[in-house]
Amino acid sequence: MSKLQAVLNGTVPPGVYRFISRAGVDTLMEEAAAAGWRLFYLDGAAIEDKASLMAASQAAFALPGYVARNWDALEEAINDLAWAPAQGYIVLIDDVSALAARDPHTWTTALDILSTAAANWSQTSTPMYILLRRTGRSAPEIATL
Repeated sequence: MSKLQAVLNGTVPPGVYRFISRAGVDTLMEEAAAAGWRLFYLDGAAIEDKASLMAASQAAFALPGYVARNWDALEEAINDLAWAPAQGYIVLIDDVSALAARDPHTWTTALDILSTAAANWSQTSTPMYILLRRTGRSAPEIATL
């Protein structure tokens, strides 16, 4: 069983995890889609600051045009996702350590929003998992999957 299968079949509870995997993003997206899930991908190496995080989030989540590029709007959108129905949601963020090193405040705020969203979705029949790859020392308190 792949590590992603542990998420897709609910072996691990919804939440935020370090994700140790060499699988390609396309492979992970296909695996998730085959199970009826949506995988949203953000490349932390390409995110420099809040503005680039907002732009990357806009693209990754295919946010509707009316969603503003600010923290409150991002939080509302991630807790809604009505335009992206699925059996469950996975947010995969690569190179977390790069983003955390460049803009720690942005990373901390983003992680808080994502953690809260995962907790909120866990109260529904649609789980959300936040999977962080290449975290370095940026998230030592987060469990590993």
